Amino acid sequence: MRIRVIAFMLCIGASAGGVSVEAGTSSEQAQQPSTLTHREAQPTGPPVTLTVLLEEAIERNPELVALRAQVDVVRQRPGQERFLDAPMAEAQIWQWPFNSLNPADTNMYMFMVTQDLPGRGKRDLRAAVAEKDVALAGADVAVRTREIINQVKQAYASLYIARQAIRVHLDSIELLRQITDIAQAKYAAGRISQQDVLKPTVELSRLHGAIITFDEQARLASARLNILRNLPPETPIGPLIEPREQTILPTSADLQRLALERQPELQRAGIEIERAEAELAAARSEYKPDFSIQGGYMLMPRMTDAWMARVGITWPRAPWSRGRIDARVAEHSAAIQAAKARLQVLENVVRLGVQEAYVRARSAQDRAALLRTTIVPQSRQTLDVSRVAYQTDRVEFQALIDNERVLLDAQLEYFRALSDFEQALADLERAVGADLPAGTTAVVMTKEGH
Repeated sequence: MRIRVIAFMLCIGASAGGVSVEAGTSSEQAQQPSTLTHREAQPTGPPVTLTVLLEEAIERNPELVALRAQVDVVRQRPGQERFLDAPMAEAQIWQWPFNSLNPADTNMYMFMVTQDLPGRGKRDLRAAVAEKDVALAGADVAVRTREIINQVKQAYASLYIARQAIRVHLDSIELLRQITDIAQAKYAAGRISQQDVLKPTVELSRLHGAIITFDEQARLASARLNILRNLPPETPIGPLIEPREQTILPTSADLQRLALERQPELQRAGIEIERAEAELAAARSEYKPDFSIQGGYMLMPRMTDAWMARVGITWPRAPWSRGRIDARVAEHSAAIQAAKARLQVLENVVRLGVQEAYVRARSAQDRAALLRTTIVPQSRQTLDVSRVAYQTDRVEFQALIDNERVLLDAQLEYFRALSDFEQALADLERAVGADLPAGTTAVVMTKEGH
């Protein structure tokens, strides 16, 4: 819906003695109102909940779709490792004389089939490594899902604060209109100067500029939400279900313990350790010999035909080949230690992430409570008193404008505190790696029943 905002502009006529404004003359008083369109001021469409946006993002996000498809790809690998290599069929001709083209002059034809057999348990160990790859691919999906959820919640909070800022500024514009009417009446009565009549116009222009900035922020946040849901960026998003003021109840230590249990990145690091251990077991199995069996039939034109068979076995511990296996075992042993070190680093990162998000959430909830209970009511009361005093010439116009700005800033800070709390809560869930348990936060009951 288009919001029409009227900017009161005064025509200033230059004269030899200075500048003069004739009240009551419409041609010299106000120009035609200008129209500004703020698309995000009153969005169209049905109300949108964060839950619906999250569900759409998890289902449609192309990155998650690709990662889930990759899991299906990797899932086919363990089965491949459990099967034997393909057998090899051979045919040989022995002693075909140079001076004859007759195949019957050949002494022997051999037809053979060879099958290589890995040592006992090797195929299962290799399949175990492939199964860890499947688990890693699944962990990648879980990690990226939490990141997408965090991005959706961050964009939702950004869109909310931008729309609230537009609404608060539009309310301030309506207030300034009333102040402008008072100033014009006082000027017509000769009680204030021309400067005081022009100041509301300047303040209106400043508010319009701020609205344009917040409208831009809202559109960018909408575009991010749409891209995360795999929709065209210009798709309109309806009114948001506004977040309610909340407080966080558990301690940081409790949330840190929860994060160590549920964080997908920590689980992925644990799987990396298990994969390194599986690779080490597979490398050590290379000390076991492999086998090769061969069977065939010998066709001898001048002699009796015969069967043939051959059995081969590798010698992995041969002095000239064992060093290769030793180096591979040492490599995977070092990989295990590196994976364990990375796990410890991640645990510290997760603990820090939980603590930082927790501190931000507590700070935001305290700011919201202070603004709601003290600063906003006091600012509104101060503005009301100054408006009455301005009408009776007991307060200068600049003091009235300053009080209006203080109330505007206080209202914005309150909604920003709510947004900061939601963003901190989203980061806390990202650090924990899962939705926070029921009862983690409690809704604050305000006088308005919110």
